[in-house]
Amino acid sequence: MSDDPSAEERLLDLLNRLQMLGTRPPPFEEMGITPSQFILLDRVAMSPGCGVREIARGLGVTSPTVSVGVRRLEEARLVERQPNPQDKRSIRLFLTPQGEALHRRVQAFRYAKARRLLSSLTHQEQETLLSLWERALDMAEAAD
Repeated sequence: MSDDPSAEERLLDLLNRLQMLGTRPPPFEEMGITPSQFILLDRVAMSPGCGVREIARGLGVTSPTVSVGVRRLEEARLVERQPNPQDKRSIRLFLTPQGEALHRRVQAFRYAKARRLLSSLTHQEQETLLSLWERALDMAEAAD
């Protein structure tokens, strides 16, 4: 019997190492924002004016779950609710200037991390790595 780790164990280890790559925490942690809350902030940044239900559907979670996270982001003055001009009963979500600044900082942090990871690979190795990741994700998404 082999003591070699399985492919699943190796992949999980690599994902953990990727998450830990770098010496400083992501900028959102400095503000007391959790990774889940940053995912919400990122969704609002990618779809300004979206609603809680849209985000919930996109993430596969409940609207109350999103509402709790949005409330925390509002308290941190990163997201604001505005009435929907077409439907006064619903609200639309937008980043505040502070939310936009944080989002830019996190994006810069993520790009720097990606550059650090890819920098020691040749262009061809980068293409191979990225193609394999894309193929694996495409196949896993199609199986869902």
